[in-house]
Amino acid sequence: MFKFLKKDTWLLGIALGVLTPAFSFLILYYINKYLANTNQGVAYIKDSTLHLVCIFMNVLVFRFYMLKMKFDYTGRGILLATFIYAIIFFYFNV
Repeated sequence: MFKFLKKDTWLLGIALGVLTPAFSFLILYYINKYLANTNQGVAYIKDSTLHLVCIFMNVLVFRFYMLKMKFDYTGRGILLATFIYAIIFFYFNV
């Protein structure tokens, strides 16, 4: 069904590395906002912590592609996207 996820290419790695934190951020952000609305406006997770958790999600995808599937080029693409996200995070938060 998902044959395109079983390719060893840089492009797939970069796409996974960009989309994984984006989707996880959207999901966690709206969960956090929903919980804040039910708790008189107090958010449970700070935005900077939320960003770090989403960057960490790339580590899980990277580990799967590098150790289980042995796709080096896809893993390198994920790692490249993770480094770019980390640089952007530290530039804007530090």
